[in-house]
Amino acid sequence: MTSGTTSSATSSRPCSKCGKRRQAKFFSGPRGKICTTCSKKSRSDATHRRRVGKTYGLLPGEYDTLFSYQAGACAICEGTRRQRLSVDHDHRDSVVRGLLCRLCNSRLLTAARDNPDILRRAADYLENPPAITAIGRRYASEEANNNSRQRRKRR
Repeated sequence: MTSGTTSSATSSRPCSKCGKRRQAKFFSGPRGKICTTCSKKSRSDATHRRRVGKTYGLLPGEYDTLFSYQAGACAICEGTRRQRLSVDHDHRDSVVRGLLCRLCNSRLLTAARDNPDILRRAADYLENPPAITAIGRRYASEEANNNSRQRRKRR
């Protein structure tokens, strides 16, 4: 090896996309400019854009516009997630309603059968439980709380 050069195993160079200095093994070839991490993310984003466009009729950039409008949070629980937010749409007339986390989209709206009256009654139930009016405040035993935790752990 001549002086002033380093072996390709220990050399590093910046990714032209993220700017991080990465070892040569993180690039697709000796002349690669984008690291494999950025390359995979770029492919994943492109696939997502195509699928969202084809499935929901969103034009390029509209998912990102909606995501920004919702401040990167689920429109119902306002939680932010590591996964992409799902595009929610009305199954009767196919109108896109917004972006939801998977929990709200797959469980909450599914359980309510997309019926706003059910969700309003659920909110009323949580704010004014009938048991308190009928029998007064009763508290679940520690055993009841432990049993439900144990069931969740087994799943």
